[in-house]
Amino acid sequence: MKRAATLAALGAALALSGCLDQGPDGGTLAVRLAAPRPGDRAVSFVLVGAHSSFTAPWGSGYRVFSVSSADGDTAYVAVVAPSGGGLAAGVLAVFGAPDASQVSRYSVTVTDVARSDYTVGDTAGVALSVYHP
Repeated sequence: MKRAATLAALGAALALSGCLDQGPDGGTLAVRLAAPRPGDRAVSFVLVGAHSSFTAPWGSGYRVFSVSSADGDTAYVAVVAPSGGGLAAGVLAVFGAPDASQVSRYSVTVTDVARSDYTVGDTAGVALSVYHP
């Protein structure tokens, strides 16, 4: 009986202390390019889902420009490769998420592609996805 009371008290203490809390897991998510095409230097896309600031992945040399809607649920993003370079397969941009475990709640849609000669390219075949790095 004493053992049961001790276990119950321990369980209540853990629950009240937040040790059993399964709340949001804030962190980082990324937008990934599946297969680059030769000559593509920049891409713009719309990301839907709660987010904070966007940055370029470390060491990529990309420049990332973003504007968010007033409610913070939609971002308009452009990623530009360095002069003389192009987009590579992998991470294009990294952003903060209030709950990084909810990747399925995000969607990303390509809106434009710029070629290395600054002409507008075709968006067909450019596949982006959101994932938890």
